[in-house]
Amino acid sequence: MSTPFAMGAIQAITGNIGMPASILNNTIIGVQQAAPPVSPDRVDFKELLSTAVKSVSETQAGADDAISKLASGQSIELHNVMLAAEKAQLTMELALQIKTKVTEAYQSIMGMSI
Repeated sequence: MSTPFAMGAIQAITGNIGMPASILNNTIIGVQQAAPPVSPDRVDFKELLSTAVKSVSETQAGADDAISKLASGQSIELHNVMLAAEKAQLTMELALQIKTKVTEAYQSIMGMSI
C-alpha cells in the first residue's frame, strides 16, 4: 500500500486533516527540501491520532445504534443497518492495519544501527 492511498484512506475517515502535500507524495529522501516551520494551521500527530480514534469510535457507535433500532423494531431499513455495520468493520480494519504498519516502522527504525 503506498503512502498516498493510506493517507487518502485516513482522510476518508477523518475528513480534511490538513497534512502538507509533501508528506503525502512519494519522494526520495535527500531530494525533498527541508520542511518549513510548523504553522498553526497544521495538525500534529497527537491531534491526528485522536481524531482518527474518535472517528472509529463514532462509526462503531452508529452501527451499534442502527442494530439496536432494528432489534427493537423501530423503523429502519435492513440495508442501512448492514451498511452501517460494514462501514464500522472497514474503519476498524483500516485502523488496525495502520497500527500494524506504524508498529512495524517503529520496530524497523529501532533495529537500525547508527
